[in-house]
Amino acid sequence: MNLWNQAPFIRLLLPFLAGIITAVYFPFQLEYSLYIILIVALIIGLLILVPKLTISYKNSWWFGLLVNCTLFIFSYHLTILNTEKFSIDHFSRSINSSHFVYARLTEPYLEKERSLKVVVEVLEIKQGEKPVVSGVEPWKNACGKAMVYLKKDSQSLKLKYGDEIVMKVDFKEVPAPQNPGEFNYKRFLAFHNVYHQAYIKNSDWAYSGLNSGNILMRHSINLRDGLLNVLKANHLYGDEFAVGSALLLGCVDKLDADIISAYSSTGALHVLSVSGLHVAIVYVIFNWLLFFFDKFKYGNIIKAILLILLLWFYAALTGMSPSVLRAATMFSFIIIAKAYDRYTNIYNTLAASAFLLLLFNPFLIMEVGFQLSYLAVIGIVYIQPKIYNWFEVKNWLLDQIWTITSVSIAAQIATFPLGLHYFHQFPNYFLLSNLIVIPISTAIIYLGIALFALAKVSMIAGYLAIGFGWCVWLLNQSVIIIEKWPYALLHSISISVTETWLLYGLIILFFFYFANRKFNYLIIALTFAIAILCSQLIEQHQQSQQKSFIIYNIPKTSAMDFISSKSNVFLTDTAFANNKSGQLFRVKHNWWDLGINKTTIVSNNFKTNDLIINNNFIQFYEKRIAIINAKGIIKNTKTLTLKPLSIDYLIISKNPFLNFLEIEKQYDSKIIIFDSSNSEYNINKWKSECNKLNRSYYSVMDSGAFVVNL
Repeated sequence: MNLWNQAPFIRLLLPFLAGIITAVYFPFQLEYSLYIILIVALIIGLLILVPKLTISYKNSWWFGLLVNCTLFIFSYHLTILNTEKFSIDHFSRSINSSHFVYARLTEPYLEKERSLKVVVEVLEIKQGEKPVVSGVEPWKNACGKAMVYLKKDSQSLKLKYGDEIVMKVDFKEVPAPQNPGEFNYKRFLAFHNVYHQAYIKNSDWAYSGLNSGNILMRHSINLRDGLLNVLKANHLYGDEFAVGSALLLGCVDKLDADIISAYSSTGALHVLSVSGLHVAIVYVIFNWLLFFFDKFKYGNIIKAILLILLLWFYAALTGMSPSVLRAATMFSFIIIAKAYDRYTNIYNTLAASAFLLLLFNPFLIMEVGFQLSYLAVIGIVYIQPKIYNWFEVKNWLLDQIWTITSVSIAAQIATFPLGLHYFHQFPNYFLLSNLIVIPISTAIIYLGIALFALAKVSMIAGYLAIGFGWCVWLLNQSVIIIEKWPYALLHSISISVTETWLLYGLIILFFFYFANRKFNYLIIALTFAIAILCSQLIEQHQQSQQKSFIIYNIPKTSAMDFISSKSNVFLTDTAFANNKSGQLFRVKHNWWDLGINKTTIVSNNFKTNDLIINNNFIQFYEKRIAIINAKGIIKNTKTLTLKPLSIDYLIISKNPFLNFLEIEKQYDSKIIIFDSSNSEYNINKWKSECNKLNRSYYSVMDSGAFVVNL
């Protein structure tokens, strides 16, 4: 029996996925889509249920096409229904005339240095700010989510999940990426139905005294906070507390940037996000603890129900990440099948779990964690047995090492194209790091669960906490040491979506060839390889010829890039020159996309054959640039009595005092550019003056990065 017959959910999942992805990228409200679905579903039902109909459908291509089209239209319609901005009650349709919002916190806040970030669900909005007129209801029902930033103080720190607050707010749309290659935060939030954001002062919000959050979520969050306090009460602090709470409970907000970088660089980042490994351990523990149910009549059914409830409670406790949702759903199917003594095909179980999760939230398919999670499991299920069978190891310890190694290789093969596309890097020592982190992280999970269970027994809990802390310390140190080894990370890799698909096609075809020994698969695989090679050669040629000048939009920062072939000179403030995380978010992805392999960061004078930076004057190839900053107007002393100095670009930076008539005498520029280090007030004032003088200008803060390709 082939895979299609053993795993029918795969056939259902493919058109279902196609409909969701189409709706994500081409969202339109189809007026009659629901009626079409109902009519086609009725036809299919009649064909299946009415035996007197003589129409043969089981082997008919048109019947399969009918089912696929129905699933496609259904998932498309489902995705549109889950796109909140299309709702007639979405608050954005009335926000222009509304200033007061009644909203509920949909999650615990994320504490930042000076503010609290939280997603709220809008429940009601108030039209205008006029006094209440007798007999007229000033509030109306609304829906939709928004990202709000509250100033951190003693009052805001008391807020909890589900609390309802009243806000005086001016919502703004989440801005699109302001720099080339920058992470698309607007699209990321849109996949979570968040399209607006606001910054709220202390005086502009108040707690209503009500909490209407989901009772199960509220209790799971309270329990998670209680378990975090157990770790603190047992003297676990710093990186041990941060990594331990992330590994056990999915609390990643306490992780230090350096720790995240170390785990990412060694290919061990997956242990910091609660995933299938954690759910599997929880399943094994509780399956063992509930062994006595197997002795009772219907005990297997009761045991299955309890196991499913416990798994989903753990999923809620750890924040319902995509990997946990996948694992909990898949194990739920396995538990049900085992309770009824039914055979389960792992591919069918995977497809069914994905189908069910996407039925509840179609936008999960756009989560990187969801994609990587399913790909890793597919790789482990399909590829790992083939790799494991390469060698027969009779020694138990060596066999365990080879098992972990084969699992790591299989998961890496299945996920590395997507990892290259999203993260632009590849951890060269992933085999070694996984040999260390998987056993240690497993021990940490067992110790952590034991610590939580025996927290009231102070003597035992104390020893468990010591062991837990030492294991987390050993895990951290192992990862940090491996990260420092030479060539630990292959970075600055950039592949397109097309190249990612071609890589996956190449991998699949090679495995088909080795499984079936059909030469056609090898020929097509080589064609894919040639296509990837040609794409890279074309890209390399284009990058070798590139010359460009970029002024980035980075808040309160002056930042300019001078790109020549595969090297660049980045001129910026000293503070941003030392801000590695800011560079990663704002500019490094663009460098990787452009194939930059040599970056020089400067804050003052610099000189090469193609670029001269001399105080506030810059010559880049044939382009001449002058900068006016907070020090005032740069006097053109050589031509003070002659005609103005001819330049291509005049950059205004760091809020200088400007006299545009004086500037006109000194410089003849094609365009004036206001960079993002200036205040919004000054930029608006300068734009007004430029309009009066009929001068061309460009505001980086308003229009995004200024890019010139030479």
